Amino acid sequence: MRFVPDLERRYQRYRQLRDGRYVRQLINLLIAFYILFGAFDWLLLQQQVERVLVIRYGLGLPGMLGLWLVLHTGRRLLPVERIVFFSLFWLSFTTLLMIRVVPEAFTGPYLLGVLVIVMAGITVGRMGFWVSLSFGVLFLLSFLAVLGPVLLDNAFWLYYLFLSCGAIVLCLLAQFTTDRSGRREFLQKLMIHRKNHELRKLNSRLRDLAEVDALTGIANRRSFDQVLEEEWRRAQRRGYSLALLMGDIDFFKAYNDALGHQQGDICIRQVAQSIKASVRRPGDMVARYGGEEFAVILPALQLSEAATVARMVCDQVRTLRLPHPASPVYPFVTISVGVAAMVPQEQHSPAQLVGAADEALYQAKRAGRNGIHLGVTPAAPDTEGSDGR
Repeated sequence: MRFVPDLERRYQRYRQLRDGRYVRQLINLLIAFYILFGAFDWLLLQQQVERVLVIRYGLGLPGMLGLWLVLHTGRRLLPVERIVFFSLFWLSFTTLLMIRVVPEAFTGPYLLGVLVIVMAGITVGRMGFWVSLSFGVLFLLSFLAVLGPVLLDNAFWLYYLFLSCGAIVLCLLAQFTTDRSGRREFLQKLMIHRKNHELRKLNSRLRDLAEVDALTGIANRRSFDQVLEEEWRRAQRRGYSLALLMGDIDFFKAYNDALGHQQGDICIRQVAQSIKASVRRPGDMVARYGGEEFAVILPALQLSEAATVARMVCDQVRTLRLPHPASPVYPFVTISVGVAAMVPQEQHSPAQLVGAADEALYQAKRAGRNGIHLGVTPAAPDTEGSDGR
Protein backbone atom coordinates (compact mmCIF):
# COMPACT_ATOMS: atom_id res chain seq x y z
CA MET A 1 0.00 0.00 0.00
CA ARG A 2 2.31 2.68 -1.32
CA PHE A 3 2.21 5.36 -4.00
CA VAL A 4 4.66 5.75 -6.84
CA PRO A 5 7.96 7.23 -5.53
CA ASP A 6 7.32 10.91 -6.30
CA LEU A 7 3.79 10.82 -4.90
CA GLU A 8 4.95 8.83 -1.88
CA ARG A 9 7.52 11.52 -1.06
CA ARG A 10 4.82 14.18 -1.26
CA TYR A 11 2.57 12.10 0.97
CA GLN A 12 5.30 11.67 3.57
CA ARG A 13 5.99 15.43 3.57
CA TYR A 14 2.26 16.00 4.00
CA ARG A 15 2.18 13.62 6.99
CA GLN A 16 5.27 15.24 8.46
CA LEU A 17 3.52 18.61 8.46
CA ARG A 18 0.16 17.21 9.55
CA ASP A 19 1.39 15.05 12.44
CA GLY A 20 4.32 17.08 13.76
CA ARG A 21 2.46 18.85 16.57
CA TYR A 22 0.48 15.73 17.54
CA VAL A 23 3.63 13.62 17.80
CA ARG A 24 5.39 16.22 19.94
CA GLN A 25 2.48 16.19 22.38
CA LEU A 26 2.39 12.38 22.31
CA ILE A 27 6.10 12.06 23.13
CA ASN A 28 5.75 14.60 25.95
CA LEU A 29 2.88 12.55 27.38
CA LEU A 30 4.78 9.26 27.09
CA ILE A 31 7.81 10.70 28.88
CA ALA A 32 5.62 12.14 31.65
CA PHE A 33 3.85 8.81 32.22
CA TYR A 34 7.15 6.92 32.05
CA ILE A 35 8.58 9.11 34.81
CA LEU A 36 5.44 8.94 36.98
CA PHE A 37 5.25 5.16 36.79
CA GLY A 38 8.47 5.09 38.80
CA ALA A 39 6.32 5.91 41.84
CA PHE A 40 4.12 2.87 41.14
CA ASP A 41 7.27 0.76 40.83
CA TRP A 42 8.17 1.75 44.36
CA LEU A 43 4.63 1.19 45.71
CA LEU A 44 4.52 -2.25 44.09
CA LEU A 45 8.03 -3.53 44.75
CA GLN A 46 9.14 -1.60 47.85
CA GLN A 47 12.69 -2.77 48.74
CA GLN A 48 12.96 -4.78 45.49
CA VAL A 49 12.53 -1.73 43.28
CA GLU A 50 16.20 -0.81 42.81
CA ARG A 51 16.91 -2.75 39.60
CA VAL A 52 13.65 -1.60 38.02
CA LEU A 53 14.45 2.06 38.75
CA VAL A 54 17.92 1.61 37.28
CA ILE A 55 16.35 0.35 34.05
CA ARG A 56 13.62 3.01 34.02
CA TYR A 57 15.70 6.08 34.91
CA GLY A 58 19.19 4.93 33.94
CA LEU A 59 18.39 3.36 30.59
CA GLY A 60 14.84 4.11 29.46
CA LEU A 61 14.53 7.79 30.38
CA PRO A 62 17.83 8.95 28.78
CA GLY A 63 16.82 7.25 25.53
CA MET A 64 13.40 8.94 25.57
CA LEU A 65 14.94 12.33 26.32
CA GLY A 66 17.37 11.83 23.43
CA LEU A 67 14.46 11.19 21.06
CA TRP A 68 12.68 14.24 22.52
CA LEU A 69 15.70 16.39 21.64
CA VAL A 70 15.79 14.99 18.11
CA LEU A 71 12.07 15.75 17.72
CA HIS A 72 12.36 19.33 18.98
CA THR A 73 15.50 20.30 17.12
CA GLY A 74 15.07 22.90 14.38
CA ARG A 75 16.37 20.42 11.81
CA ARG A 76 14.21 17.40 11.12
CA LEU A 77 16.81 14.66 11.58
CA LEU A 78 14.17 11.91 11.44
CA PRO A 79 10.60 11.72 10.13
CA VAL A 80 8.11 12.00 12.97
CA GLU A 81 6.81 8.45 12.47
CA ARG A 82 10.35 7.12 12.89
CA ILE A 83 10.62 8.98 16.19
CA VAL A 84 7.32 7.42 17.31
CA PHE A 85 8.63 4.02 16.20
CA PHE A 86 11.86 4.30 18.20
CA SER A 87 10.05 5.77 21.22
CA LEU A 88 7.51 2.95 21.38
CA PHE A 89 10.16 0.32 20.85
CA TRP A 90 12.33 1.78 23.59
CA LEU A 91 9.41 1.94 26.02
CA SER A 92 8.39 -1.64 25.31
CA PHE A 93 11.96 -2.97 25.35
CA THR A 94 12.86 -1.39 28.70
CA THR A 95 9.54 -2.63 30.14
CA LEU A 96 10.45 -6.15 28.99
CA LEU A 97 13.77 -5.75 30.78
CA MET A 98 11.87 -4.77 33.94
CA ILE A 99 9.70 -7.91 33.58
CA ARG A 100 12.86 -9.97 33.47
CA VAL A 101 14.20 -8.60 36.78
CA VAL A 102 11.02 -8.24 38.90
CA PRO A 103 9.85 -11.14 41.07
CA GLU A 104 7.43 -13.43 39.21
CA ALA A 105 4.58 -12.47 41.53
CA PHE A 106 4.74 -8.85 40.29
CA THR A 107 5.09 -9.43 36.53
CA GLY A 108 1.36 -9.03 35.81
CA PRO A 109 1.17 -5.19 35.84
CA TYR A 110 4.29 -4.94 33.68
CA LEU A 111 2.99 -7.50 31.18
CA LEU A 112 -0.24 -5.57 30.97
CA GLY A 113 1.69 -2.30 30.61
CA VAL A 114 3.86 -3.49 27.75
CA LEU A 115 0.82 -4.82 25.88
CA VAL A 116 -0.92 -1.46 26.31
CA ILE A 117 2.19 0.29 24.96
CA VAL A 118 2.19 -1.91 21.85
CA MET A 119 -1.55 -1.76 21.14
CA ALA A 120 -1.94 1.94 21.83
CA GLY A 121 1.26 2.74 19.95
CA ILE A 122 0.08 1.01 16.78
CA THR A 123 -3.42 2.51 16.88
CA VAL A 124 -2.74 6.11 18.01
CA GLY A 125 0.93 6.60 17.15
CA ARG A 126 0.20 7.98 13.66
CA MET A 127 2.65 5.54 12.09
CA GLY A 128 2.12 4.19 8.59
CA PHE A 129 1.06 0.58 8.17
CA TRP A 130 4.48 -0.75 7.23
CA VAL A 131 6.19 1.10 10.07
CA SER A 132 3.54 -0.25 12.47
CA LEU A 133 4.11 -3.77 11.13
CA SER A 134 7.86 -3.35 11.62
CA PHE A 135 7.27 -2.23 15.20
CA GLY A 136 5.02 -5.22 15.92
CA VAL A 137 7.57 -7.67 14.52
CA LEU A 138 10.44 -5.98 16.38
CA PHE A 139 8.49 -6.14 19.64
CA LEU A 140 7.88 -9.87 19.22
CA LEU A 141 11.56 -10.45 18.45
CA SER A 142 12.63 -8.45 21.48
CA PHE A 143 10.07 -10.36 23.58
CA LEU A 144 11.65 -13.63 22.46
CA ALA A 145 15.16 -12.30 23.03
CA VAL A 146 14.50 -11.00 26.55
CA LEU A 147 12.01 -13.57 27.86
CA GLY A 148 12.82 -16.54 25.62
CA PRO A 149 14.65 -18.52 28.35
CA VAL A 150 11.48 -18.70 30.48
CA LEU A 151 8.97 -19.43 27.70
CA LEU A 152 9.44 -23.20 27.70
CA ASP A 153 9.25 -23.47 31.49
CA ASN A 154 5.88 -21.77 31.90
CA ALA A 155 2.76 -22.18 29.74
CA PHE A 156 1.58 -18.75 30.88
CA TRP A 157 4.36 -17.07 28.90
CA LEU A 158 3.43 -18.96 25.76
CA TYR A 159 -0.19 -17.94 26.27
CA TYR A 160 0.88 -14.33 26.72
CA LEU A 161 2.99 -14.48 23.55
CA PHE A 162 0.01 -15.86 21.61
CA LEU A 163 -2.23 -13.15 23.10
CA SER A 164 0.28 -10.48 22.11
CA CYS A 165 0.42 -11.78 18.53
CA GLY A 166 -3.37 -11.71 18.28
CA ALA A 167 -3.58 -8.19 19.72
CA ILE A 168 -0.89 -6.95 17.33
CA VAL A 169 -2.66 -8.47 14.32
CA LEU A 170 -5.96 -6.83 15.27
CA CYS A 171 -4.26 -3.47 15.81
CA LEU A 172 -2.46 -3.79 12.48
CA LEU A 173 -5.77 -4.45 10.72
CA ALA A 174 -7.15 -1.27 12.26
CA GLN A 175 -4.00 0.61 11.29
CA PHE A 176 -4.20 -0.72 7.74
CA THR A 177 -7.70 0.75 7.43
CA THR A 178 -6.57 4.04 8.97
CA ASP A 179 -3.52 4.29 6.70
CA ARG A 180 -5.60 3.53 3.61
CA SER A 181 -8.14 6.18 4.61
CA GLY A 182 -5.34 8.69 5.17
CA ARG A 183 -3.92 8.00 1.73
CA ARG A 184 -7.35 8.38 0.14
CA GLU A 185 -7.83 11.67 1.97
CA PHE A 186 -4.43 12.85 0.70
CA LEU A 187 -5.35 11.91 -2.88
CA GLN A 188 -8.68 13.71 -2.58
CA LYS A 189 -6.97 16.85 -1.28
CA LEU A 190 -4.40 16.61 -4.05
CA MET A 191 -7.11 16.25 -6.69
CA ILE A 192 -9.04 19.19 -5.21
CA HIS A 193 -5.86 21.26 -5.16
CA ARG A 194 -5.15 20.43 -8.80
CA LYS A 195 -8.71 21.18 -9.83
CA ASN A 196 -8.57 24.50 -7.99
CA HIS A 197 -5.25 25.27 -9.70
CA GLU A 198 -6.76 24.45 -13.09
CA LEU A 199 -9.80 26.59 -12.27
CA ARG A 200 -7.54 29.50 -11.30
CA LYS A 201 -5.65 29.13 -14.57
CA LEU A 202 -8.92 28.95 -16.49
CA ASN A 203 -10.28 31.99 -14.65
CA SER A 204 -7.07 33.85 -15.38
CA ARG A 205 -7.36 32.89 -19.04
CA LEU A 206 -11.00 33.98 -19.16
CA ARG A 207 -10.09 37.23 -17.43
CA ASP A 208 -7.41 37.82 -20.03
CA LEU A 209 -9.89 37.12 -22.80
CA ALA A 210 -12.32 39.56 -21.19
CA GLU A 211 -9.79 42.30 -20.40
CA VAL A 212 -6.87 41.92 -22.84
CA ASP A 213 -6.94 42.72 -26.53
CA ALA A 214 -6.04 39.56 -28.43
CA LEU A 215 -4.13 41.32 -31.22
CA THR A 216 -1.96 43.72 -29.21
CA GLY A 217 -1.72 42.13 -25.76
CA ILE A 218 -2.71 45.39 -24.05
CA ALA A 219 -6.00 46.17 -22.28
CA ASN A 220 -9.17 46.16 -24.37
CA ARG A 221 -12.04 48.64 -24.44
CA ARG A 222 -14.00 46.88 -21.71
CA SER A 223 -11.03 46.91 -19.35
CA PHE A 224 -10.38 50.56 -20.22
CA ASP A 225 -13.94 51.54 -19.28
CA GLN A 226 -13.68 49.73 -15.93
CA VAL A 227 -10.30 51.20 -15.00
CA LEU A 228 -11.32 54.70 -16.08
CA GLU A 229 -14.38 54.50 -13.81
CA GLU A 230 -12.24 53.30 -10.89
CA GLU A 231 -9.56 55.94 -11.41
CA TRP A 232 -12.23 58.61 -11.79
CA ARG A 233 -13.76 57.76 -8.40
CA ARG A 234 -10.32 57.58 -6.77
CA ALA A 235 -9.29 60.97 -8.19
CA GLN A 236 -12.63 62.42 -7.10
CA ARG A 237 -12.14 61.19 -3.52
CA ARG A 238 -8.56 62.42 -3.27
CA GLY A 239 -8.97 65.60 -5.27
CA TYR A 240 -6.20 65.12 -7.83
CA SER A 241 -6.14 65.48 -11.59
CA LEU A 242 -6.83 62.62 -14.00
CA ALA A 243 -5.33 62.82 -17.49
CA LEU A 244 -6.25 60.92 -20.64
CA LEU A 245 -4.50 60.50 -23.99
CA MET A 246 -6.37 59.44 -27.12
CA GLY A 247 -4.10 58.39 -29.97
CA ASP A 248 -4.77 57.33 -33.54
CA ILE A 249 -2.41 55.99 -36.22
CA ASP A 250 -2.21 58.52 -39.04
CA PHE A 251 -3.63 57.53 -42.44
CA PHE A 252 -4.10 53.94 -41.30
CA LYS A 253 -6.74 53.11 -43.93
CA ALA A 254 -4.30 54.15 -46.64
CA TYR A 255 -1.63 52.02 -44.92
CA ASN A 256 -3.95 48.99 -45.04
CA ASP A 257 -4.84 49.62 -48.67
CA ALA A 258 -1.18 49.89 -49.63
CA LEU A 259 0.30 47.01 -47.61
CA GLY A 260 -2.64 44.75 -46.76
CA HIS A 261 -4.56 43.93 -43.60
CA GLN A 262 -2.00 41.42 -42.32
CA GLN A 263 0.71 44.07 -42.34
CA GLY A 264 -1.84 46.44 -40.80
CA ASP A 265 -2.28 44.07 -37.84
CA ILE A 266 1.50 43.94 -37.40
CA CYS A 267 1.62 47.72 -37.44
CA ILE A 268 -1.11 48.02 -34.78
CA ARG A 269 0.67 45.49 -32.59
CA GLN A 270 4.02 47.26 -32.82
CA VAL A 271 2.51 50.69 -32.19
CA ALA A 272 0.65 49.34 -29.14
CA GLN A 273 3.84 47.94 -27.63
CA SER A 274 5.67 51.17 -28.43
CA ILE A 275 3.05 53.21 -26.56
CA LYS A 276 3.18 50.77 -23.65
CA ALA A 277 6.96 51.19 -23.48
CA SER A 278 6.53 54.97 -23.26
CA VAL A 279 4.12 54.81 -20.32
CA ARG A 280 6.11 53.39 -17.43
CA ARG A 281 4.37 54.31 -14.16
CA PRO A 282 2.71 51.35 -12.36
CA GLY A 283 -0.70 53.04 -12.17
CA ASP A 284 -0.86 54.09 -15.83
CA MET A 285 -2.86 52.09 -18.34
CA VAL A 286 -2.57 51.65 -22.10
CA ALA A 287 -5.61 50.25 -23.93
CA ARG A 288 -6.74 49.61 -27.46
CA TYR A 289 -9.80 51.82 -27.75
CA GLY A 290 -10.91 50.48 -31.11
CA GLY A 291 -9.42 49.79 -34.53
CA GLU A 292 -6.20 51.81 -34.80
CA GLU A 293 -7.12 54.05 -31.86
CA PHE A 294 -5.47 53.85 -28.43
CA ALA A 295 -6.16 55.36 -25.01
CA VAL A 296 -3.81 56.02 -22.10
CA ILE A 297 -5.04 56.69 -18.54
CA LEU A 298 -2.62 58.82 -16.50
CA PRO A 299 -3.70 59.25 -12.86
CA ALA A 300 -2.45 62.26 -10.86
CA LEU A 301 -0.99 64.14 -13.87
CA GLN A 302 -1.72 67.73 -14.85
CA LEU A 303 -2.38 68.67 -18.47
CA SER A 304 1.19 69.87 -19.06
CA GLU A 305 2.64 66.68 -17.57
CA ALA A 306 0.35 64.54 -19.70
CA ALA A 307 1.45 66.53 -22.76
CA THR A 308 5.05 65.51 -22.03
CA VAL A 309 4.00 61.85 -22.01
CA ALA A 310 2.08 62.37 -25.27
CA ARG A 311 5.19 63.79 -26.97
CA MET A 312 7.17 60.77 -25.76
CA VAL A 313 4.52 58.50 -27.29
CA CYS A 314 4.77 60.27 -30.66
CA ASP A 315 8.56 60.13 -30.58
CA GLN A 316 8.55 56.46 -29.65
CA VAL A 317 6.24 55.56 -32.54
CA ARG A 318 8.37 57.51 -35.00
CA THR A 319 11.50 55.66 -33.82
CA LEU A 320 9.89 52.41 -34.97
CA ARG A 321 10.49 53.65 -38.52
CA LEU A 322 7.72 51.51 -39.98
CA PRO A 323 7.53 52.48 -43.68
CA HIS A 324 4.24 54.17 -44.65
CA PRO A 325 4.18 54.52 -48.46
CA ALA A 326 0.75 56.24 -48.44
CA SER A 327 1.41 58.94 -45.80
CA PRO A 328 1.52 62.50 -47.17
CA VAL A 329 3.15 63.90 -44.00
CA TYR A 330 5.95 61.47 -43.15
CA PRO A 331 7.58 58.45 -44.83
CA PHE A 332 7.07 56.34 -41.70
CA VAL A 333 4.12 55.47 -39.48
CA THR A 334 3.16 58.30 -37.10
CA ILE A 335 0.47 58.89 -34.52
CA SER A 336 -1.68 61.84 -33.50
CA VAL A 337 -2.54 62.29 -29.83
CA GLY A 338 -5.23 64.28 -28.07
CA VAL A 339 -4.56 65.23 -24.44
CA ALA A 340 -7.12 66.10 -21.76
CA ALA A 341 -6.98 66.39 -17.97
CA MET A 342 -9.39 67.41 -15.24
CA VAL A 343 -9.99 67.19 -11.51
CA PRO A 344 -13.21 65.14 -11.25
CA GLN A 345 -16.11 66.89 -9.54
CA GLU A 346 -19.64 65.77 -8.68
CA GLN A 347 -21.08 67.53 -11.72
CA HIS A 348 -18.59 65.88 -14.09
CA SER A 349 -18.43 62.39 -15.57
CA PRO A 350 -15.74 60.22 -17.20
CA ALA A 351 -17.52 60.70 -20.52
CA GLN A 352 -16.61 64.39 -20.43
CA LEU A 353 -12.92 63.54 -20.08
CA VAL A 354 -13.12 61.03 -22.94
CA GLY A 355 -14.99 63.56 -25.06
CA ALA A 356 -12.39 66.26 -24.40
CA ALA A 357 -9.51 63.92 -25.31
CA ASP A 358 -11.34 62.73 -28.41
CA GLU A 359 -12.00 66.32 -29.52
CA ALA A 360 -8.32 67.14 -28.93
CA LEU A 361 -7.38 64.16 -31.11
CA TYR A 362 -9.65 65.48 -33.85
CA GLN A 363 -7.95 68.88 -33.61
CA ALA A 364 -4.50 67.24 -33.77
CA LYS A 365 -5.52 65.57 -37.03
CA ARG A 366 -6.91 68.81 -38.40
CA ALA A 367 -3.63 70.53 -37.53
CA GLY A 368 -1.68 68.18 -39.80
CA ARG A 369 -1.29 64.96 -37.76
CA ASN A 370 2.01 63.57 -36.41
CA GLY A 371 1.68 65.61 -33.22
CA ILE A 372 -0.37 66.33 -30.11
CA HIS A 373 -3.17 68.73 -29.21
CA LEU A 374 -4.16 69.89 -25.71
CA GLY A 375 -7.89 69.85 -25.07
CA VAL A 376 -10.00 71.98 -22.74
CA THR A 377 -12.19 70.51 -20.00
CA PRO A 378 -14.41 72.19 -17.39
CA ALA A 379 -11.86 71.45 -14.66
CA ALA A 380 -8.75 72.24 -16.72
CA PRO A 381 -9.19 75.64 -18.40
CA ASP A 382 -5.73 75.62 -19.93
CA THR A 383 -5.29 77.37 -23.23
CA GLU A 384 -6.08 75.04 -26.11
CA GLY A 385 -3.18 74.42 -28.48
CA SER A 386 -1.41 72.12 -30.87
CA ASP A 387 2.07 70.70 -30.82
CA GLY A 388 3.57 69.23 -33.97
CA ARG A 389 6.71 67.26 -34.33
